[in-house]
Amino acid sequence: MQTRALSHPIRPAADEPLLAMIMAAQASHTLFPPTTDGGQEAQPQPVVVAVSGGLDSVVLLHLLAQSAPAWNLALHVAHIDHDLRPASAGDAAFVRALAGALGLPFHTVRLDGAALHADSSGLEAAARTARYRFLCATANNVTPPPLVPIVTVAHHAGDQAETLLLRLVQGSGLAGLAGMRPVTLLEDTAGGARPVCLVRPLLAAPRADILDYARRHGLAWREDESNADNARARNLLRNTVLPELARINPDIAATLARTATLLAAESDRLLAADEEICRRLRVLADDERIVLQLAGLRALTQPARRGVLRVALAGLASAARELNYGRLDALATAVGAAGGHTGPHPLPHGLAWSIVTEFASGARCLSLHRGDALPIPPPGPWLPADWRAAAGAVELGDVCTVRVEEWMLTCNTLALSALPLDWQHNTDRWTVYLDRAQVGTPALTVARPGMKLAPLGMGGRHKQVGDLFTDRKIAQPLRAGWPVLFDEANGEVLWVCGLAQSEHARVTADTRLVWVLNWVRVTGR
Repeated sequence: MQTRALSHPIRPAADEPLLAMIMAAQASHTLFPPTTDGGQEAQPQPVVVAVSGGLDSVVLLHLLAQSAPAWNLALHVAHIDHDLRPASAGDAAFVRALAGALGLPFHTVRLDGAALHADSSGLEAAARTARYRFLCATANNVTPPPLVPIVTVAHHAGDQAETLLLRLVQGSGLAGLAGMRPVTLLEDTAGGARPVCLVRPLLAAPRADILDYARRHGLAWREDESNADNARARNLLRNTVLPELARINPDIAATLARTATLLAAESDRLLAADEEICRRLRVLADDERIVLQLAGLRALTQPARRGVLRVALAGLASAARELNYGRLDALATAVGAAGGHTGPHPLPHGLAWSIVTEFASGARCLSLHRGDALPIPPPGPWLPADWRAAAGAVELGDVCTVRVEEWMLTCNTLALSALPLDWQHNTDRWTVYLDRAQVGTPALTVARPGMKLAPLGMGGRHKQVGDLFTDRKIAQPLRAGWPVLFDEANGEVLWVCGLAQSEHARVTADTRLVWVLNWVRVTGR
C-alpha cells in the first residue's frame, strides 16, 4: 500500500467544478435536507462519510468538509478495516489521522477477514453486507430522530460505467441496468433500525476530474494494490474491458454513465405505470398480504404482469425488489395459468402466493402474503392455531360469552315470544336461532374430517362440511380455523358459522325456548 500526497493543500474556489457538480446534484436529487425549517435554522444534519482512504473517498470528504457549514452538515468519518490485506491497519490509521486533522468524529470497525472468506454468500457479498451494516448502524447512532440517517459513499461515473457493464453481462433487466442512483433508501438495516439514505454526491463525476481535484488541492490518499487483481470481475472491467472499449469511444465511461441515467428515467417511468396498475387491481393490502384481482392480472401482458408483481412483492418485503427476472417470470406465468384455488406456494424472502376467492365479492384473487400468514383475512370470527391447540372445543352454556381475538360470541336463551318480530328474516350471517330443547351438549370447535351437516332447505339430507366450504369458495387455509357449533351429545353439526345452519334444532312452532348465538366484532382486550 502506498500513500500518495502533494504538499500544497488549499481551499477550493467557489467555482470549483466538482463542488458545482455536487451543488447541481443537490438541486436535482436533494442529497441533503434543507438548512432551514419553517424559516428557522434547522438542527445540523449528521452525515456519515464512508472513507476507505483511497482517492475517491478522500476527495469526497474534502469536498463535504468545505460544504458542511453552508449545508448545515455535521460530518462523521467512518472506516471499515476488512482485515483482508496486510496494509489494512495502515489504511485505518491514515483515515483516523485525516479525520483528526479535519476535527471530525471518527468511527471504525475491524472485521474478521477469515469469517468473510468463509461466508457462504462469497467474499465480496459478505464484505459488502458487513460494511453497510456498520455504516447504517453508525448513521443511526449519530442521528437523533426525527432526522433521517445519511451515509455518503464516493461512487463516481467510472463506477457507474462498471456497474452497467457488469449487470449487462449478468443479464439484468431494465431496473438493474439503471445502475446506481444518487440517493437510495436502505430499508433492510440491522436490528430493526431506521431506514438510511445512501447518498452518492460524486456519481456524475469522471474519475479524471477527481484525480485532478486531489492534485490541485494537495490531498494525500492510499493506493490499494488489490485493485490490480483482474480475478475480480469489476477490476477486469476497469483495467481491461473499458480501456478496450475506449478505443471505439474515448469517452466510454461518461457515455455508459449517461446511458445508465437514461435507463433510470425509463425504469422510473415504467415503475410509476406498474404502481398505478397495482393500485387499480388491489383488493386489499395490509402488513401481511397484498391481494390483487386475478382477472385484471391475467389481462395484462407478461412484461406488465411481471412489473405489477414486483411492485406488489416489494410492498411486503423490500428485499423482494431484488427478485430476479427468472423467478418473476415464472411467477407471472404460474399466475396466468393457475386454475381454481391453489397455494400457498413458497417465494423467496419468506413470502408465498395463493389463488383465493374474496369472500364479499366472490371474485378470484391472487394473494401475495407472508409465508406464515393467511392468504386472505377471515371474513368473520376465526379460531387461530394457538386457540385450537389450547382449547380444541369449548362447551357453551345457555347464557355465556366466548372471546376469540377481536370477536365475541354471545349466547342467550329466550322465550319464543321474546324474539324480535322479524327474527325469521334474519340477514345477519353471524347470528343463529336454535331450539334449545333439541340441543344437547353444544361446543364451539372447528371442522373435523368427516363432519357432516344437514343444511336448512335440503330436507334433512346431509352434506360434508368440506364440500360446503368448497361450494362457498372458502380458501383452504381459512378452513382450519373456521368456527363450527357442534353438538357433542349426538354428533350433529348445528351451525357452520356464517355459512349454513342445520335442519336439526331449527326453531318451529312447537319451540318454547330459543337459543340465540351472535358473533360481534369488538375492540380492546
